[in-house]
Amino acid sequence: MMRKTALFILIFTLYLSVMPYSILAAESDQVYIIPLKDEITPAMSAYLADQIELAESAGAKGIIIEISTLGGLVSSAIEIRDAILNSQIPIAAFVKDRAVSAGALITIAAETIIMAPGSHMGSAEPIPYSEKTVAVVSGEFRSTAEARGRDPLLAAGMADKNLDVPGFPKGQLVNITAEEAKKLGYADAVLDDVAEVLEFMGWSDAQVIEAEPDFKVRIAQFLTRHDVSSILLTIAIIAMIIEIFMQGFGLPGIVSIIAFALYFGGGFLAGNTEWWAVLLFLIGLILLIIELFVPGFGVFGISGIISLVIAIIFAAPTPVQGIITLGIALAATAVLVPILYKLLGGPRLFRRLVLTESETVDKGYVSKDPHAHADLTGAVGEVVSPLRPVGTVLIDGERMEAISDGSYLPKGIKVKVVDSKGTQIIVTPVE
Repeated sequence: MMRKTALFILIFTLYLSVMPYSILAAESDQVYIIPLKDEITPAMSAYLADQIELAESAGAKGIIIEISTLGGLVSSAIEIRDAILNSQIPIAAFVKDRAVSAGALITIAAETIIMAPGSHMGSAEPIPYSEKTVAVVSGEFRSTAEARGRDPLLAAGMADKNLDVPGFPKGQLVNITAEEAKKLGYADAVLDDVAEVLEFMGWSDAQVIEAEPDFKVRIAQFLTRHDVSSILLTIAIIAMIIEIFMQGFGLPGIVSIIAFALYFGGGFLAGNTEWWAVLLFLIGLILLIIELFVPGFGVFGISGIISLVIAIIFAAPTPVQGIITLGIALAATAVLVPILYKLLGGPRLFRRLVLTESETVDKGYVSKDPHAHADLTGAVGEVVSPLRPVGTVLIDGERMEAISDGSYLPKGIKVKVVDSKGTQIIVTPVE
C-alpha cells in the first residue's frame, strides 16, 4: 500500500512538472502592471525580466507594461524584447505618452499595443549612426515586427531613415502618433488609462498587482543612466588628479574613491559588472602607486593606466557606452588639468622628479671650494685620468675635472688650460 502511495505521489509530481503552463495560468486571477519609464538601462531590463517571470510563476492572466521612455541602451531593450516574446502569458504594452528609440522596440514586441491619445512611438536612431549599427538595429525591429505579425518595413523605418517607407518622407526616421498607429495596424486601440486597458483586454475583474521597483532597483537604475555614469566618472578622475596635485591624502581622494565606488557599484546592482573588472581597476591603482616611487614614467605607469581604462570600459553596460563615458570624462579632465596646474602649482610627482628649488647663498648653500670657479686660463697641469674628452687633471696640486679641446689625452701628458668658465675647464696638450 505504501509503495502504491509513493508511486502515485511521484507520478503526480511529474505530471505537475510537465503540465501545460496555460492550465496552471488559468487558475490565477491576477494581472500584473509593470511600469517602464525613464532611461532603459541594464537595471531596468533585469527588473522587468524578473517581474515577467514572477507573473508567470503566479499564473497571472496577463501583464500590462506601462511605457513612458525616450529610450536607452539597445542591448537592454533587446533583453526586455526577448523576455516579452518568450513570455507564456499575454502581454499588452500601454504607451502612456512616448515610446521612443529602444522603447519602440519593446512596444512592438508586445502581443497587444494600446496607446493613449497624444502619445507616439518610433525614432530609434542608433548611436553611433553607422552602416553596421543601423543594419543591426533595423534588423531587430524588422524581426520583432514579423514575430508579431506587424509591418516589418514600418518598424525598420524607425531605425533606418534611408528606407523608403510608404507614407513617410525618406531621410527621416519613422515616428507615428496613436491615431496613425491604429490606422496602420500597429495599435490595437487608443485608450485613456489603465482602467480602460483592463476592460479592453477583458481583465477588468482581475486582481491588479501594481509592480514598483524597490530601492535597490531604483538606485541601480539611477547610477547606470548614461548621463549619471558619465558625471560619476568625471568626478572620480578629476578628484584623483586634484589629490595628486595636493600634499597628503585628503578630501579629493575620498571623493574620488566614492565616485569610483558608485560607478562600479551601479554596474554590480544592475548585474552588468563582473568582479574581474573591479580587480583589474584595483591592480591599475596599485601599479600607479608603485610608479610614484619609481623615478621616471615607465612600465608600471603605462600598465596601470591601461588596466584602469580597460576596467572602466568593461564595467559599463556595453563597451561602446564605456568608451563614450570615458571619453566624456577625459575631455572634461583635459579642460580642467591646466587650471589645476595653474592654481596648485603642479603635481607632487613632478615636484619629486624635478628639482624646483635653487641652492643659493641666501638660503645657506655654499660651494665646496669658494675658489673653484677662479680663472685658471694659462695654468699648466698633468693628466691624471685619460680625457675622452672628459677626465681629471692635476693643477697646482688639486685634482679637477677637465675637457680636452677635442683630442684624446692619455694619462701623464702635460696640459695647459686654454679656457676656464665657471666649473668648466678646457685644456690642450703642452707642446
